[in-house]
Amino acid sequence: MLVRTPAIVLSSHKYGDSARIVKFYTASVGIKSFIAKGAYSKKNRQNSLFIPLNQVELIYDDRQKKSLDFFREAKQIAHYKDLSSSPFKMTIALFIAEMLNLVLQEEEANQSLFAFLSESLLVFDDKEDVFSDFHLWFLLNLTKYLGFYPNIQNGAKYFDLQEGISSHEIPTGSYIAQDDLILFEKLMNLNFLTQTENQFSKSQRNSILNTILKYYEAHIFDFRHPKSLEVLVHVFE
Repeated sequence: MLVRTPAIVLSSHKYGDSARIVKFYTASVGIKSFIAKGAYSKKNRQNSLFIPLNQVELIYDDRQKKSLDFFREAKQIAHYKDLSSSPFKMTIALFIAEMLNLVLQEEEANQSLFAFLSESLLVFDDKEDVFSDFHLWFLLNLTKYLGFYPNIQNGAKYFDLQEGISSHEIPTGSYIAQDDLILFEKLMNLNFLTQTENQFSKSQRNSILNTILKYYEAHIFDFRHPKSLEVLVHVFE
């Protein structure tokens, strides 16, 4: 049976002399990788489709039941305005794509997660100026779909990163408090989709990002910091 599904490109790597392996997050089955034949041919017009975070429609035969399939057709279904031309947005996008590669593993459909990814990226691309907080908001809200969204209570002095809950006593493991907790709570109250001005300074963004990465590390087995982190921090210095 042929499957037609929207999908988001997560990564693309060379495979052999003329093909590449493209990893997608699809609306129909979650994570799925395909072999794109002739990807490096000058006549192949699909090369630009496989840029990370591109939104495409795939048609493939699900009867193949292989770890690596060949898709029959791929076409772009969302056209970004400047996600691939703005240096700042490109840096954020590559960081987001690497993070998604690290944390998305499920090979099953999750329509609400796919909708969150798709809609968030479109809003991010559409904003001309107010987008510097996007990666922070995105990673925090992604935890809703990964199963460890923070449970924070007003008035608590500490937030236990390992348990994901507020605490009035000093946690035994990794935690945040004082200024770091205030910034984290401020991020939780942020709605990027309706945001009209950036809320954090450069140093605050770095501090919050460090907290978020520690939080992911505490909840995802074998989590490692993305290689693009250094570039992201450097660009926003």
